[in-house]
Amino acid sequence: MKTAVVRAFGLFASVVVAGVASAQSSQSFEWKASEGGNGHWYRFVSDLSITWSASASQANAQGAYLADLESQFEANWLISYLATIPGGLINANRDGPFLGGFQASGAAEPSGGWGWTSGRVWLPALWSGGEPNNDACGWPENYAHLVNSNGVGQLNDITNVGYGGCPGRVPSGYLLEWSADCNRDGIVDYGQILRGELEDLNGNGIPDSCETSISSVLPPSVPAQGGSTLTIRGSGFPANPIVRVAGVPATNVVRESATRITATSPAVLPGMASVSVNDFTLADGIYIRPECGSDLDQNGVVDGGDMSILLMDWGQCYATVASPEAGDSTPFMLQEQSAVAAHRSR
Repeated sequence: MKTAVVRAFGLFASVVVAGVASAQSSQSFEWKASEGGNGHWYRFVSDLSITWSASASQANAQGAYLADLESQFEANWLISYLATIPGGLINANRDGPFLGGFQASGAAEPSGGWGWTSGRVWLPALWSGGEPNNDACGWPENYAHLVNSNGVGQLNDITNVGYGGCPGRVPSGYLLEWSADCNRDGIVDYGQILRGELEDLNGNGIPDSCETSISSVLPPSVPAQGGSTLTIRGSGFPANPIVRVAGVPATNVVRESATRITATSPAVLPGMASVSVNDFTLADGIYIRPECGSDLDQNGVVDGGDMSILLMDWGQCYATVASPEAGDSTPFMLQEQSAVAAHRSR
């Protein structure tokens, strides 16, 4: 883990490399409460072509939201940090990223109905001089981004696609913010995920302990024809869970507790398969074994080629092949027997 320290108005921000950061993302950084901050985590993503709507969706997918501003002090601090990141503030207007500010549909233009996607209180005093004022070319400006006015962080209204019909102001990207503390330990969950203190197996920015998640599936493999009993362990299992294997619903689903489910596997194609409980999916959660006696190589007959495929699996099914007599046109046939019996007969 690499750490950097950024000075901002007498404060320091601890910066930790995010495991999910992309090539266009900055490092994730915390505004520590011990240094006068709010304890939240932030990450800037540089993207000159993204829309506000798309950036909001990206935030939700990572367990975050588009950043809001709770004070002028926070706005100034963010400007100071963005000024240290390549692309954080662009062009002569020093335009910054999309924030979570939006104008409610049907609100009085140009200043009515503004709010944050996080639900926090809107601060009209943070508008830049003369803003909001809509687009001079007639485009509605119903979203907000951060701008730098000589070191002072302020808001400017802008269109969903950035500059709209008038060239000039373009957001530098978008700013993510994490503040959730689902386990109520006084520490923002996202930082604990980055430090490895909390697991996030599906990479959605939310600790697995705070949502439906799967930690194991037993047995590790089942036959393709279905009908096997699965035991799924994890956390946060809802009262009426929906279990799927490779996208196919399982049957006889029983929630024994918030951490244990039993179900009957459906018939699915051989290979590694995902296992899901409601919206949580564990990729490659179980191996689906080929069904004995089937035409696995799909050449029209059950023969030695299928035997070769089947012998790669050492599950409950063991296959033998009988050599045909000379001149016998009957293809090699696969015969099923239990793995235990087969080994004992050797």
